[in-house]
Amino acid sequence: MKIKVMPEDASMDMEKLKEEIMKSIPDYAKVNKTEIAPIAFGLKALMLYITMPDQSPDELMDKIAGIEGVGNATIDELSLI
Repeated sequence: MKIKVMPEDASMDMEKLKEEIMKSIPDYAKVNKTEIAPIAFGLKALMLYITMPDQSPDELMDKIAGIEGVGNATIDELSLI
């Protein structure tokens, strides 16, 4: 799945936010790739590419959304392997 994480503030340190998110990822989920993508007017989003078992992503999304500095987190793509 591909998750887009938007920061609360455009001036936020995205690398620090990425480190905090990586600490909160449950053991059953594997982060395959991350990238910081420009959105507009200096705003950036953190893109997470995650592989996990065929189960609800609600727990994972709740953990990411609960991290300080995360404005919102949405699933951009979801597919089965």
